[in-house]
Amino acid sequence: HSDKPLILNNTGNSLQHRFLRLGDLKDLDKCISYQEQGFNLGSEKNPPTPRQLIGLGNSLTIRFNQLGQLSDIDKAVSLYRTGLHLIPDGHLDKPEMLSYLGDSLLRRFQRLDTTDDLNECITIKEAAIRLTLNSHPGRPRMLSHLGYALASRFTRLGDPKDLTESISKLEDAIHLTPDDPSIKAPILANLASSLHDHFEQSGDLGALNEAISRYTEAVHLTPDDNSEKPTFLDSLGICLQSRFSQLGDISDLTESISSTIDAIRRISDGHPGKQRMLGNLSAILLYNLGSFLRNRFATLGQINDLNDSITNLKKAVNLTPDSHSAKAIILNSLGNSLLAHSAQFGEIGDIDEAISKLQDAVNLTPDGHPLKVIMLRDLAISFQDRFTKLQMASDDQEGFRQWALAAQSPTGQVEERLRAATNWAFGAQEFRDPSVLDAYHKAMSLLPEAAWLGLSIDDRHRRIITAGPMVRDAARAAIYSGQLGKAVEWLEEGRSIIWGQLLNLRTPVDTLMQQNPDLAKEFISLSAQLEGAGTRGNDWKSGTLQSVAATAHQAHDSAHKRDVLIKKIREVEGLERFLLPKIIVELSLAAQRGNVVLLNVSRISCDALVLMPHLSTKVKHVPLPEFTPQHVEKLAQSMEHLVPFMGRSQTERLYAQREEGLGSPEDDFAHILSELWVRLVKPVLAALAITTPAKDNLERIWWCPTASLTFLPIHAAGLYGKDDSFGSKLSDFAISSYTPSLAALVQGFRQNSQSKQGIQLLAIAQPSAHGQSYIPGTGDEINRIQQCARGKIPVFPLMEQEATIERVEEGMAKSGWVHFACHGVQDRASPTESALLLAGSSRLTLSRIIHLSLPQADLAFLSACQTATGNKELPEESVHLAAGMLLAGYRGVIATMWSIMDNDAPKVAADVYEHLFKVSPPDPTRAAEALHLAVKNLREGQGGSGGSKSFFNWVPYIHLGV
Repeated sequence: HSDKPLILNNTGNSLQHRFLRLGDLKDLDKCISYQEQGFNLGSEKNPPTPRQLIGLGNSLTIRFNQLGQLSDIDKAVSLYRTGLHLIPDGHLDKPEMLSYLGDSLLRRFQRLDTTDDLNECITIKEAAIRLTLNSHPGRPRMLSHLGYALASRFTRLGDPKDLTESISKLEDAIHLTPDDPSIKAPILANLASSLHDHFEQSGDLGALNEAISRYTEAVHLTPDDNSEKPTFLDSLGICLQSRFSQLGDISDLTESISSTIDAIRRISDGHPGKQRMLGNLSAILLYNLGSFLRNRFATLGQINDLNDSITNLKKAVNLTPDSHSAKAIILNSLGNSLLAHSAQFGEIGDIDEAISKLQDAVNLTPDGHPLKVIMLRDLAISFQDRFTKLQMASDDQEGFRQWALAAQSPTGQVEERLRAATNWAFGAQEFRDPSVLDAYHKAMSLLPEAAWLGLSIDDRHRRIITAGPMVRDAARAAIYSGQLGKAVEWLEEGRSIIWGQLLNLRTPVDTLMQQNPDLAKEFISLSAQLEGAGTRGNDWKSGTLQSVAATAHQAHDSAHKRDVLIKKIREVEGLERFLLPKIIVELSLAAQRGNVVLLNVSRISCDALVLMPHLSTKVKHVPLPEFTPQHVEKLAQSMEHLVPFMGRSQTERLYAQREEGLGSPEDDFAHILSELWVRLVKPVLAALAITTPAKDNLERIWWCPTASLTFLPIHAAGLYGKDDSFGSKLSDFAISSYTPSLAALVQGFRQNSQSKQGIQLLAIAQPSAHGQSYIPGTGDEINRIQQCARGKIPVFPLMEQEATIERVEEGMAKSGWVHFACHGVQDRASPTESALLLAGSSRLTLSRIIHLSLPQADLAFLSACQTATGNKELPEESVHLAAGMLLAGYRGVIATMWSIMDNDAPKVAADVYEHLFKVSPPDPTRAAEALHLAVKNLREGQGGSGGSKSFFNWVPYIHLGV
């Protein structure tokens, strides 16, 4: 009968609905049998309808999801393709058929890892959405599936644009989704998955927190009997584990384990997702051992966590065929668990088995896969662990080889590729391998990618926090290979990375504007967006989760657009090196007005690289054999012990000395300055041929230190006390300044203060702040400045409660010079939140300062405590208020390395301005000379705290910039 195919198809549909309701696989098998009979009864005169093809295709896809039989999904793809040809263009069923075909291709990709299926899926999904109205009830699901497919391609190929687009499509889907839990929960889960991928790619904690929120919502919206609930719970556990490994909150770890165990309890052993979830649980338990609970194991001796990890992973390996894309991941996790077991019990059998499993994981992971770098990393570590135990040279060499392969992976997490390149370089040095400079070149090329502009400043700092030693070792390798110019380039490229990026965001585009105004305007717009997004930070607690994610996505999108735009700009004649790292020809301009000394502290040696005005692009190398890295670290530790005495009177210092049973702080200070003089400064002066002390017309030296040297007062190096004589200290030979980078000096010299619209000075006095001692001399300090400036330049004072953030920022925008007499505080946990304390204890933070646009900026005087105190974790980044002033546009900055004596500040300020105002118009580039003389007066007892010559009074004052 002609109706029989339709009757068979409808019967099959009914059985499909009953299966979805009750879960009896017999119903699904009968459903497919009836639908296939109906399909086979079709003829040329009466072919199967598109509805029949959709029905049978859907049933086969459902059975594939349950049992994983490849023949089912192959047949479903074929049926949807056939149906697509039967539907004419413009028909209402066309988008639906396209959507089903895309879904089936995605399922097959997930099984076979064939990128052709994934690419076709995305193309088809995009076509389906173009044909679907916004008001169509199926549009949210289509957008969700496209977002999921794009995220899958990102995971497979590593293109960040796919991930950005995925999040965008999924957020669109959420906005269009009705309040139907069955529709909303899967879309929320897909969005959460992409947000977690975004976190893993960028380190953005805001994205991770939103992912957890979205997964939690999906879990709550999903009934307990829904087959998707275990998957959502499992994924929530993974996200919580990620946050635990970032923040160390034990409640996240506990909840992650609970969530994953709950997921496993909800599924049967025959469920196709069982092995993946077992792998997830064991990974969590391994993290458990490797982080917080490893300490508990060491204390209590409980090995259940580790044993459970190995047991679950072995089960997962046995359940997973080699053709499955997850097999390599599970083998890798098992290898790591065995390594942890070997580390605890010293069993060589464990480490041998671990290497075998990790090697299998590498072999199963195709080249170019983003996870390949992780697989190679773990294999390298396993060989190094076995070398430590057995001292077999072949293991050490094999570990080195794996690091080299990992570093050269074209995709994968940039932090891991950077780590691999660093270890490759260190290994090449150890084995005297000729690839050492290639290794360092690879590592250096990854630094800008690690500190990608799409991230907030704090996230960028976090990602490069371990880069300093590598950069300094790279410079040393270049030095002793005779490539001094390359050493300078690498030091510049690797220090003050974030500051350099922000300077680039403000790069003058005059040439570009003349040649291509449209490109220039687009570049300025995108740079402004990125500067704003980066300096706002990523404090997810300060706003809604949605707004945090939206900001992050916008920043990523802007960064990608800017990357593409820069490539286009470099095609313009004369702009081929636009924003590329500066080469030695450009960097040598930093020495146009004096000597610039870069001090490199590598793991092996300390070396000075000197740029001199008369040497053009040549670089002079000054080895410092008597000044070892260990010596630097010892002096820095001694200096750190003296910091608590800063800003305290001599009586207070003596009392603290007796109370704590310490030696004389003055003697310790003298020893530090003596060591700096004998071992560091004298050899540099000799190399510069500066051998005769002078009373005036002194040489200029800009110091650019690295590592722990950034915390030592090089400018004050010398012999004092009974050994003090003319010519026994640096200040008898030269006027010293510091610079966070060569680029900052080049930029400062490029500016011309005479072109600015008049000079005026903004003077801020704020003696009190919550939690800080009262500063008694701020009013006197401002009065002295006004007396010095009378008839020279206008001074605009903001006293106490007048000094609000808004009025201060407004005044800074109008004034070329600014003077702060207030408290400054260093935030070691979040360096960009270091601040000057203004009216009402409001905070003018570093992050806010570097965001200011100050066209008149020339000279800043920070007569406040700790304004040039850097961060120990990021010594090369110069993350302090003084460097922030340079970045905001000030050519020169007077600041303090540590707390100062309140009574000294007015005298020093008056002496500085008195010297500056001797010429008309005042020249801010004479600020270093003015400070040099003011500090000399203070040191020699011509004022200050009772005529004291204590190091604690005068050493903290420094000058930065031009």
